[in-house]
Amino acid sequence: LKTGSADYIEKTSAYTAFAGDNIFADTSGGAFTITLPSSPSQGDEISFIDSEGTFDTNNLTIEPGSEKIMANTAGDEMVVDTNNAAFALVYQDSTYGWRLKNH
Repeated sequence: LKTGSADYIEKTSAYTAFAGDNIFADTSGGAFTITLPSSPSQGDEISFIDSEGTFDTNNLTIEPGSEKIMANTAGDEMVVDTNNAAFALVYQDSTYGWRLKNH
């Protein structure tokens, strides 16, 4: 799918993301997990959009692997349960890990 200058991919099941991915996450068929890249570089960004408005019923889980999300303990998952959520994660460094960026 093409929107403006960014390519989007639609995912309906577990997936390991790559830096630069723009993901339409469709959890209408059930909750699933997206795993972030294992060796991110500062400034790497991945965006997520609840394509079907079903994150409250079927959560999207973001697995950071060996990194952190928002300076939490390495490996702590982020569970998204807000319908129609649209956000990005940007990698800062090993201290803070992936930072939340609103669209």
